[in-house]
Amino acid sequence: MKKQSIGSCEKKVSILFYRKSLRLLRTKLVFLLSTACLCTLLSGCGGTGTEEEEVVMSEQIPVRVQQPEPGTLVLKDEFMGTVSPEESVYVIPMVTAEVLSTNVSLGDEVEAGTELCKLDSEPAQLQLASAQAQYHSAAAGVNSAEVGYEAAQAQYESTVAQLDAQMGGQKNLQMYQLQIQVDSVHSGIDDIYEQMADLEENKEDAKEQKDDLKKVVGNAEGYVKQANGAVAVAKMEYDKAAAEVTRLEPGDYEAFQKMFEPGAEYDRNDPNKGEKKYEYDLKQAKETLAAAQSDYEKATEAASQASAAYGQAQSAYEQAKAGIDSIEDGREQLDNALADAYKSLEQTEAIKNITEEQVYSDTQKVVDANKKAAAVGLESAAAGINSAQVGMEGAQVAIDSAEYQLDMYTLKAPISGIIEAVNVKEHDFASPNTPAYIISNKEAMTVTFYVSEGVRNTFSVGQKVSVDRNGKIFDGAITEIGSMVDQNTGLFLIKVSVGKPDESMLTGCSVKVSADTYSQSNVLLIPYDAVYYDNGKPYVYVAVNGVVERRDIETGLFDEQTMTVVSGLTTQDQLITSWSANLREGAEVSIQSEGTSGGEEDRKEEDSDPIEEASAAEDAGNEE
Repeated sequence: MKKQSIGSCEKKVSILFYRKSLRLLRTKLVFLLSTACLCTLLSGCGGTGTEEEEVVMSEQIPVRVQQPEPGTLVLKDEFMGTVSPEESVYVIPMVTAEVLSTNVSLGDEVEAGTELCKLDSEPAQLQLASAQAQYHSAAAGVNSAEVGYEAAQAQYESTVAQLDAQMGGQKNLQMYQLQIQVDSVHSGIDDIYEQMADLEENKEDAKEQKDDLKKVVGNAEGYVKQANGAVAVAKMEYDKAAAEVTRLEPGDYEAFQKMFEPGAEYDRNDPNKGEKKYEYDLKQAKETLAAAQSDYEKATEAASQASAAYGQAQSAYEQAKAGIDSIEDGREQLDNALADAYKSLEQTEAIKNITEEQVYSDTQKVVDANKKAAAVGLESAAAGINSAQVGMEGAQVAIDSAEYQLDMYTLKAPISGIIEAVNVKEHDFASPNTPAYIISNKEAMTVTFYVSEGVRNTFSVGQKVSVDRNGKIFDGAITEIGSMVDQNTGLFLIKVSVGKPDESMLTGCSVKVSADTYSQSNVLLIPYDAVYYDNGKPYVYVAVNGVVERRDIETGLFDEQTMTVVSGLTTQDQLITSWSANLREGAEVSIQSEGTSGGEEDRKEEDSDPIEEASAAEDAGNEE
């Protein structure tokens, strides 16, 4: 049976209120008619009939009862949706050309990469052949340039070796070694500066950490004071609650009796101030004492935790101060090392300068000029290689472009799926303006429907739903929840994925989606037929020691069989689920059975027309 959502609550409440009103009208009519019939029978037998009427009215009413059960009520709604493939692509030709052959037809199932059709590719093949010829020519130019470079490299190395021999290999070696020493000292100085910068950064970080910890220490100290204050307040509340319990539990019997004397706080003669009120006040006082004791224990524990946090913060603050002192010591050591490095650099550069002055400047200029001339020839040969390689790379790009253009003349399936449209045939011309094929992957289908904002807020991505297509039920899951109102419908779009569809799930067809919407948990569940209304306020009847007692309740969600109760009942109550014309507060009842619903007979009774029932009862009375 379909359950109603909050979106249709107003209609549901109207229906329920109408049915409850009919039940009340039926109750009054049947009761009046029964009384009239009884009076007629008694009058026919003679006498006043008072004793017999009292006997009839005092008979116990047979009823069925059940205890409310805790649980959860979930409402389910149904929506109309439209089916579409979860993945669908348009295969569009990139060129305009004649169709030489087609390999698939409408409705065929294809795999990704399947060849769909071939176009006339003669122009692209000619372009590819031309690009390949250019590439081979450029490759030959690169080989020639590499041979020339190898010859220039040999000439350059020979010239440099001869010039180095003229300058004296030993002296050049000495200068090389001195330069290495100078570079090494410079590198050491750079490292020291980097270490000093790192230390300075660490020092600033440590200062910020110390300042932050100082604030934390202050906050922790404040928390300790607050926690201690909370302990004191909780202790006062505990003492106050203990005093109230002690006052309500006097130490001797005589004091206890005085509490119930006429005019006292608890007067046995006053129904509003008797033992029940005393027991209620004592229970409340004990509950307040237990709560105050729990608050006091929690406050004490919080104060202990605050003190521990304060100690940890203070320790961390001291460690941060010690870290700053350590960084300052390290900086002093780096300053000393930097001074020593500069002294070493000064000495090494002095030795290098003395050595350089021993080299004949005129000879060095001639040697450098000859080396430069040799290097120019080598660079020219290298430039020839680079130029030839650029030409070959350009030719390769032309080949890649031609091959890409050639691929455009063979249309392939980009995905696996079903051919749902074919717009080309042999010897016609294919064009980029018209899709040649439409392919849909129907291994997973998407159902799209629209809902109100209230229902949308009950959904979640991944939520399971059921999809009904002409009586076939498919499992689905919500994959998309719209965040913007659709301008045409004024509703929010919802998408559901159906993972295992069959041939009945056609593109564009309509289906029915069933999904859980509103729910209410941690409530009591009762038959909704057991609820009555008085001026729109719900109430039920319960059996207490064989007597009917009316209970006002607070209700929540409901469907056609079940209603949730938020307050007014417990799981121990004996809820009366059957109907009787004499059912009222104070009436005596006999429990016939316990169950979970009012029974099919009661529901049929409720669904019948009360006016027709009253008319039938009146006719029966006249016949008697």
